Amino acid sequence: MKYAYDKGFRKTAINMPFSSLMCKLTHKPMEKMLDKVKIPKGVTVHDLWVKGYREEEIRVKEIIPENPGDGAILVLHGGGFGYKTSPHQLLNACRYASELHCRAYLPDYHLLPDYPFPAAYEDVMLTYIYLIEHALELAIRPERIIVLGDSAGGTLAANLCNAVTERGLPMPLAQVLIYPATDNAMTTESMKRFSDTPLWNSKNNKKMWDMYLKNTSKEEISIAVPMKNLLPEILPPTYIETAEFDCLHDEGIAYAKHIQGVAKEIEVNETKGTVHGYDVLQKHHITQESLIKRIEFMQKCLNN
Repeated sequence: MKYAYDKGFRKTAINMPFSSLMCKLTHKPMEKMLDKVKIPKGVTVHDLWVKGYREEEIRVKEIIPENPGDGAILVLHGGGFGYKTSPHQLLNACRYASELHCRAYLPDYHLLPDYPFPAAYEDVMLTYIYLIEHALELAIRPERIIVLGDSAGGTLAANLCNAVTERGLPMPLAQVLIYPATDNAMTTESMKRFSDTPLWNSKNNKKMWDMYLKNTSKEEISIAVPMKNLLPEILPPTYIETAEFDCLHDEGIAYAKHIQGVAKEIEVNETKGTVHGYDVLQKHHITQESLIKRIEFMQKCLNN
């Protein structure tokens, strides 16, 4: 089926296959692509090594801008829990760090198909704990960490915010959820409509949840799926961004309603003419507008 998304996205509007084999085949090439990214002026990138799931070390990219303040952004990449960080996700993180004068941290969490839940979840949580425990040497303040994630990264960001209080950890300053996957039930209207949309669709989404939640118990699913998480009494200011022609569109809206009355503030940005993962085209005017809105929201939270 043809969809009326902005013609500027046609270059990247491909049907993205999702399978165990595809995930495995892309890991090394995507890692090489990331290592070749030309880092923008004004930021430097270093690798940290953090003990993650089952005490296996994971690489965490630390992005440091010129004249950094004491804030930090934990950036969680999307990719269906199976693909590695894309170049545009790294470049977005560099922009966040530069414009907000914050250090940014991108964990290379464990991926499908070899690492279903809880591997990525624990990697992300342990990275957050690392930032808190090493805040002094990293020159950041534990109470000034923003968590941001796109797609599956948005799932992990929401999971983290919903679980930190129970773990006795400080709540992030804010959460930024970009077209997040929030519910494995997959019953929304957009999930029914968009079974063949480019880059991501409901067929891929079902494969993702089946792989990610393989052999999980009901109790584990209640931890892995944001809509099934036990919500804390208070969540931080929350920004949720959706794409119009995206099977996950309605889940983002539903999650905003789900946390209403719990989150201190909720800002929803429903982008139009967009497909899932649209910000891979960084120069497109819609991408630029969305990046500005994300940064303005985070800046407001940092100022407050």
